[in-house]
Amino acid sequence: MLRRKPKRIRRRFRPVRVERLENRQLLAADSIGVTPIDNGEFLLGNVVVTPVLFESDGRIDASTQDWDIEGGEIDQVIGRITTGVNWWSTTLDELETNHELNFTVDETFAQSPFEIPYEPIEGSSEVFSLWVGDFLQSNGYGVGEAMGVSENLERAVREFNHDQRIKHNADWSFTIFVVDSSDDFTGLFKAGRFRGAFAFAGGLFIVTPSTRPASTMAHELGHMFWARDEYSTSIPWDATRGYYDAQNYNAISNPTPGFVQDISIMRGGSALAEAYSTHYSAEASLAQVGWRDSDGDGIFDLADVPLDLQGSGHFDASTSTYRFVGTASAVPLMNQNSSGPQSDITLNRVRRLEYRLDEGPWLLAAEPNEQVVLIDETVSIDQSFDEIHWRVVDDQVGVTSSTISGTSTLPAFSSSSITGLSFLDEDKNGQRGEMEVSLENTSVVITQTDGSALFGGEVDAAGLEVGGLPDGNGAAFTAVGGGNSGEVGVQALATDAATQAFHWWDTAELSWNEGWSGDVKFETAFSEPVGEVTFSASVTDQAGFLRLEAYDAGGQFLHRVTSQAINPGLESQVTIHDPLGRIAKVRAFGHAGTEVVLAKLSFGFQDEVVVLAGGGFQFKNIPDGEYHVELISENVIHQYDSNPVAIEVVDGGSSIILAAAQRVDSIRYNALNQYDTNGDGLVSSRDALVVINDMDRYGSRRLSAGETEGFSVDTTNDGFVSASDALVVINQLARQGEAESMDGASGEQIGGSFAFSMGASFRSELLGGSLPTGGEVGVTPESGSGGKIASFSHNPGTLLGSGASSIELSEQADSDCPDLSEPFLQSFV
Repeated sequence: MLRRKPKRIRRRFRPVRVERLENRQLLAADSIGVTPIDNGEFLLGNVVVTPVLFESDGRIDASTQDWDIEGGEIDQVIGRITTGVNWWSTTLDELETNHELNFTVDETFAQSPFEIPYEPIEGSSEVFSLWVGDFLQSNGYGVGEAMGVSENLERAVREFNHDQRIKHNADWSFTIFVVDSSDDFTGLFKAGRFRGAFAFAGGLFIVTPSTRPASTMAHELGHMFWARDEYSTSIPWDATRGYYDAQNYNAISNPTPGFVQDISIMRGGSALAEAYSTHYSAEASLAQVGWRDSDGDGIFDLADVPLDLQGSGHFDASTSTYRFVGTASAVPLMNQNSSGPQSDITLNRVRRLEYRLDEGPWLLAAEPNEQVVLIDETVSIDQSFDEIHWRVVDDQVGVTSSTISGTSTLPAFSSSSITGLSFLDEDKNGQRGEMEVSLENTSVVITQTDGSALFGGEVDAAGLEVGGLPDGNGAAFTAVGGGNSGEVGVQALATDAATQAFHWWDTAELSWNEGWSGDVKFETAFSEPVGEVTFSASVTDQAGFLRLEAYDAGGQFLHRVTSQAINPGLESQVTIHDPLGRIAKVRAFGHAGTEVVLAKLSFGFQDEVVVLAGGGFQFKNIPDGEYHVELISENVIHQYDSNPVAIEVVDGGSSIILAAAQRVDSIRYNALNQYDTNGDGLVSSRDALVVINDMDRYGSRRLSAGETEGFSVDTTNDGFVSASDALVVINQLARQGEAESMDGASGEQIGGSFAFSMGASFRSELLGGSLPTGGEVGVTPESGSGGKIASFSHNPGTLLGSGASSIELSEQADSDCPDLSEPFLQSFV
């Protein structure tokens, strides 16, 4: 229920901003779910009001009304409109909620009244389309097919309102068409069903004589956001409308025994006047404009929806930093309105990303202040902790996301069916120690317990024959809606003969139709429930919105998602998922009066993932049941248990999998003597050349499990073949050379470097020229390394790898080593 204080203690005034604006176009990003025809779905946020004033020029009707500009008539009209709309923002303050409501009045079309040949107040209110149509057409918004802009008046007004909304970067927009009645005794239209002010609901427009009071403006504004009249028996009490599809309980026709009609801004006469003066209205009327707070927490139901946070995080003990990666977004409540396009809209924002250590205070990690956010944040942690918690917050509205939690050794995960941690279990106890490293280079596969793959498939019109679309791959296809046979086919697009898409058979036109809309929907039924369904959609000539609706095996509605605007020439992929994997049927169609072209869909489960940074992995949207999970390391020195892990998913979740890998020797490592790459029992220059030759042919790389044949080129035993492996051998040769020199053996020390001849000649070159050292290569010992090489040197004291130098190593005649087919040039930095 809405909470209203019996006595006001304070009031926060938000005066209307009145601006004269030049004719310009500003950029604005639509809120989640808003389409060009959504200009008044609920009464919160920022609203632009555009009064349009008319002046008769006497060409058809005699001019009896003239604006007294010098006398301030126009300013008085603007003042009444300002006061009337601001009644709602003040009334919102009285309710002490967490919401804000602000109005901007654009005077552009008020200060210079639009001239028409009619005198509207002298005629019937029901011919408003004549002068309203003149205004719209004059400003480029056609009201007939001949104009090529809009098909009718309603669409023209919606286009005008949408442009005004974008111009002012507002959430909503509507227009007030004002006719001069300043010199009319009654201040009313002479004829017509509505002689005073009247409105077309849902962000369209109000028509009013200029002398109607501010309370009338407040009443008519209620209609702009779907509120119904409560004074007329022609409006049934059981009629519903608005974001919640709220019932008109306060209508005078309510037959409930004991019903007493409450005062309300949507009534008339003294009841309206009392509501206006006290800033009060019946709960039923406020619910229709979106003001309903079922749990009394100060947040209206349409905004009282948790933010969505998806992601994972891990702690790096070596750097004392925690990294969190994921996405966050505001989530709209599903729109139940029985009128309008039923767009699911929210104005909420992800304003803060916060974390907390154990039970400590929430700390700020980032302030994105966006509706949809990509997150990659790293924070330093200089204290010990057991648990860490992450959340996103809209601290203005008062909603948060669910919390994602982890520990110093276990990653944090958003809600998933299956989660796990891959790590190098150095102490072999099956638990991750704080200094045991995580293993990112691992593939994880989930299967049925018998080893078979999880159900799924793909249907792509591009690869199918033209004609009817047959059922197959576990999916059946039907066109649902009026004017079609139910048959789905594959045909080329009318505008692009090289592109195929799904079509429906139009029984009226006896032809295939490529446009899927709210009238004809593409339905896919699956032989087994799935967790995810993805459609690819495009449009032909106008922007469109793809909506997907999911149903379970019993036909119960599960969820729906709607794309952002899809523009011509672009393709959009939209995915709908169910965390319990219950999707048995999906309907795809154009939303908000638009059409989309559908050419591809995929369905099933993500059954293979790669371990994330920090060693974590997760599977989402998996149905309850028993499964096997297998881990396959991409690094040959890490080995998991050869038996798959048995896991059971219950109520959409399971216990965490601790995937402990053991360290083993590389498949190309000589465990007897790491420097003896060719296995001849000796360590010579040939062993270095074996590594260099291998890199010349195959490049530096991570070894694959199939590379078991060949020399032992992984001298570092790290699962990679790189220049480091050659350097390890050369270091060893240098140590051997130093020892021989100390014993009077061959090898001459030159300027602090070692030049050596060990059955092969080493020749150095400078890129673009030769070295002045006579072809000798020196190796500079690392300080305190006992002769271990720190770097190659082409001249005593000058290091290679500074950006200008490299070395070329080749062997003279030696049949025991593979020949270099081409000179090998390798820079060592």
